Amino acid sequence: MLAPATRPSARARRLFAATAVVGATCVVAAASTAFGASSSSSSSSSSSKAVVVSDSAGDVDGPLDIRRVSLRRAADGRLRAVLSFQAKVTPRALLASSGPPGSACLRIWTVADADPKATRPDRLVCVTARDEDELRGGVYEVTGADVPKRRADASVKRNASGRSLVIRFTQSSLARPARIRFSVESTRPGCPRPNCIDTAPDKGAVRSFRLR
Repeated sequence: MLAPATRPSARARRLFAATAVVGATCVVAAASTAFGASSSSSSSSSSSKAVVVSDSAGDVDGPLDIRRVSLRRAADGRLRAVLSFQAKVTPRALLASSGPPGSACLRIWTVADADPKATRPDRLVCVTARDEDELRGGVYEVTGADVPKRRADASVKRNASGRSLVIRFTQSSLARPARIRFSVESTRPGCPRPNCIDTAPDKGAVRSFRLR
């Protein structure tokens, strides 16, 4: 004859319940960690190969003589443009005692069927001087003949030599198109004449860059 099963004590039942709760908590924590790692991995963005534009030296006077431009998608998903010039570019060099201030701008066409030779760019990513010591970057929307409207900030840093400006801005500031066309234009402060404006590529050409 089998002996009757022994009823576990109250202390044993509490110990079992506590162990089960701890075990379930560990499973949830492990699952959350795995999900978080998976989400982080899936949300990361890989960088892209840069599109590079070179420009000859001496076609304009002053420090804003463009030598090289590169545009790529950084690992964080933002766009990273590097504008390199013949000489050092300081905030003071962009200020004008009279007339328009100096600037360096990416001219961007986000509309797929737009003709860059016949239409204005619909986005501008520009660097100007906030004062004698600080540069300022911004993304502007161009609509018809209206004055461009500032839509987003763009970070700006100078490299160690002072001859290159590193500009970072979001894809959302361009409304996330699949592809853009772009060129670069720099304007010497205080001078509206064509010989004060440098463009890359030359002669109204543009370069294509795929975002996604």
